[in-house]
Amino acid sequence: MRQIVLSFIIVILSCTFYATPSSAAGPWKGQIIDIETKEPLEGAVVLAVWERYYRTPTGGSSYFYEAKEVLTDKEGKFEIPSYITINLLPLISYIEGPYFTIFKPGYGSLSRSGLEKYFLGEGVEPKEGEISGKRYRFAPGLIELPPLKTREERLRGGLHDIPAEIGGEVPERKIKKLIKAINEDRLYLGLQLFKVEDE
Repeated sequence: MRQIVLSFIIVILSCTFYATPSSAAGPWKGQIIDIETKEPLEGAVVLAVWERYYRTPTGGSSYFYEAKEVLTDKEGKFEIPSYITINLLPLISYIEGPYFTIFKPGYGSLSRSGLEKYFLGEGVEPKEGEISGKRYRFAPGLIELPPLKTREERLRGGLHDIPAEIGGEVPERKIKKLIKAINEDRLYLGLQLFKVEDE
């Protein structure tokens, strides 16, 4: 009987404390350019967000896990260093991400999952879409954003608010660069600026 109880405890502890790494650990890198001029976009914000999902009898729920943000350099290039997530409770939770948000004031923004493959250099096909009636394009290692030249275009296709996918979930201290860029857009549009709490 003692061996059965001991075996049961070992199984429970090994399942509970077994750490599982994320499948895609980076680094994530690429270049962001203007789709019309092909000029590099310096100072664009690239934000990566990970979420932890919990399995429950009534369905799943997700919570913020981690976020990393960087700015593009003079050549429009960026790199988010390798980051391995650790899941200590694989039976009841799992970690997904990173989900990317890309934003440069005066340009169409992207906020979506699936971009990580383009930043890892995996075998993916180039894709196109529309932001405020203007084309954008992404290919392995390259994102081409459309300029939004009028106030109306920026209101429709810019990022003048914190994306719903990360709003309220990601702590402000983790998205300071994004908030600063959004405030630059809000200033141009005559909207009230976001206040960022000091640490």
